[in-house]
Amino acid sequence: MLERRELDERIAEIKNKRDQTVGEIRDLAAFIIARDDLGKEEAVGSYGDAAPATAAIVETVIGEHGDSEFLQLIAHRDADHVWAVIDEAMETLRATEPRFYAGILRRIQSQ
Repeated sequence: MLERRELDERIAEIKNKRDQTVGEIRDLAAFIIARDDLGKEEAVGSYGDAAPATAAIVETVIGEHGDSEFLQLIAHRDADHVWAVIDEAMETLRATEPRFYAGILRRIQSQ
């Protein structure tokens, strides 16, 4: 079970690396989600405690986010499927255009 301090340390460690792997980026996302969930809990405890019985089910359908061809295409699609396709495309981009790939990661991290 991870406590908030440990999550913050792991998040900072990954964010401060110059070149993150896809696995590290996935870990980063998971750590951030876990940390944010801790902030929402009323009871003090470590992450990994049982979720309350009234926990909401996460929607996995992508909403409408713009007018570009890509955003229109993915609207109302299954998010897990879309993320798998994007991950595969990003891996190809990392191998073929590493500078462009690194630029995308920097833009995402700057948010």
